[in-house]
Amino acid sequence: MIITQTPLRISFAGGGTDLAAYYEQHEGFVVSSAIDKYAFVIVKERFDDKIYLNAMRKEIVDDVDSIEHELVREAMRITGVEKGVEVTLLSDIPSEGAGLGSSSSFTVGLLNAFYIYRGEQVTAERLAREACEIEIERLGKPIGKQDQYIAAYGGLRWFRFCSDGNVECGRLSVPAPRLRELSDRLHLFFTGRTRKADAILGEQKANTGDHLKQLDGIRELALELRPALERGDSDRLGTILHVSWQLKRELAS
Repeated sequence: MIITQTPLRISFAGGGTDLAAYYEQHEGFVVSSAIDKYAFVIVKERFDDKIYLNAMRKEIVDDVDSIEHELVREAMRITGVEKGVEVTLLSDIPSEGAGLGSSSSFTVGLLNAFYIYRGEQVTAERLAREACEIEIERLGKPIGKQDQYIAAYGGLRWFRFCSDGNVECGRLSVPAPRLRELSDRLHLFFTGRTRKADAILGEQKANTGDHLKQLDGIRELALELRPALERGDSDRLGTILHVSWQLKRELAS
């Protein structure tokens, strides 16, 4: 039995600049962090050749092409796992619409679990890149790349989304005592409401050219946040979150 535990994330600044419609022309920059809430994937060998899936809907099928759960189906196609497995998906939070990147965390976790099931250990970069391929290229979701990369790498990190499609990443140089202080000053609440981001992001993608000023501002805030956190200026984070929220409201208008 293989069990993977993949973190969910919060995005501090730069969200929206990880969409190809923006970074292919201007390069994007995001600061985000994994959190201690997780997506779990369990892969277990079966005694027959069928594929069993335990998720929001239970599926029992004879082949990969018959799987309705698109993330599981495409992850099996990429990794080459074809039959004779039981797959279970679990999460610490509602599996859709919580705004914590759960879809990408599950995609990274599925890839990781299937590769390990086959006896292969792959890099975080490959997991992130193939998760992007599944969600953006194969399934055509109008999303960016930050969720897949922070799920694969974990920690508190910055990501630069280059115009050629490459992604540069690094861990923020923040000592453990400062990380604990930062964590103590942050609170995450579940409002009881969920929403799917596809429609919102699809509209943002289509209107990127009309909102370059706001997106440039969001990127600059992320570039400013990196050194602020590294020097321990937690107060600046609050200001940046507020200004970023204002800019994102303008994007949605």
